Amino acid sequence: MTAGYTPEFQHTDWVDNVDKVRAAGDNGFNSRFRAIEEEFHRISKAVAALGTTPTPQPVNLTLTPTLTTLTDPWNHTYGGAIRTDGEAASGMMPVTLPQGAVIQALRVCGRKQQGALSICLRRQGLAPASSPEPLLEVLPMAGAFDRAERHNDGITVRNEQFRYFITAEFEGSDAASTVELTCFQITYLPS
Repeated sequence: MTAGYTPEFQHTDWVDNVDKVRAAGDNGFNSRFRAIEEEFHRISKAVAALGTTPTPQPVNLTLTPTLTTLTDPWNHTYGGAIRTDGEAASGMMPVTLPQGAVIQALRVCGRKQQGALSICLRRQGLAPASSPEPLLEVLPMAGAFDRAERHNDGITVRNEQFRYFITAEFEGSDAASTVELTCFQITYLPS
């Protein structure tokens, strides 16, 4: 971080037997000492700014859908997952998020013709018998989509308690139904 300080005070030497030493006026002691005092105030503000923590800015974690099959397989292509035969597909992928980050939104991009599609960011306790908990769910409509769901309060990442993953579930409607997922994006504030 830079201090944002540029010196402004420039001392001009007095010359013996030329300058009269005075308290008042542009070249007087009072004027010069005030200028030095103002310089110290600017230095003080710059040093104080070094000690402040900047406000966290949102980070977008963009993921290419690489879905592990749960019940029915997704087909993977360069840069995404697709199902072209109208059959159901169900998959999941793990997500690594930084400890203490606050999840704000889940965004999903792709296209579909028909059928029901659900993309959900979930967390699950570390214990073997724990149940998955949905955090944010996106339900895209037919056609090309770029949809996001936000969480008003945010969800704090607690890696010591939970693991995080995205599920993608598609219920096809006929053999002509095609669904393609091109991007998952999680927006979070770092801790």
